[in-house]
Amino acid sequence: MNNTQTIKTLAGQTNESIQTVESILQSYENYCNKNITRYSKKHLAAITDFIANETRLPEETCTKVMTQFFGLVKSEIKGKFFN
Repeated sequence: MNNTQTIKTLAGQTNESIQTVESILQSYENYCNKNITRYSKKHLAAITDFIANETRLPEETCTKVMTQFFGLVKSEIKGKFFN
């Protein structure tokens, strides 16, 4: 799945605008660049806090999008290895 497909899928799953999802994922990329070892779902609270502060979006929105993002990544990985 490419970046555009990911954004559209997440926008549909979360009922958020494409611009919101794109902004959150760009901020997640910034987070990953600064926190190279703390990028997984187990760090969701720190990730969403960073994104909310950087984007000025509500933390609930960031959590919702990132939770769906991690689920999407997991399903994509499973699909590649178990099909």
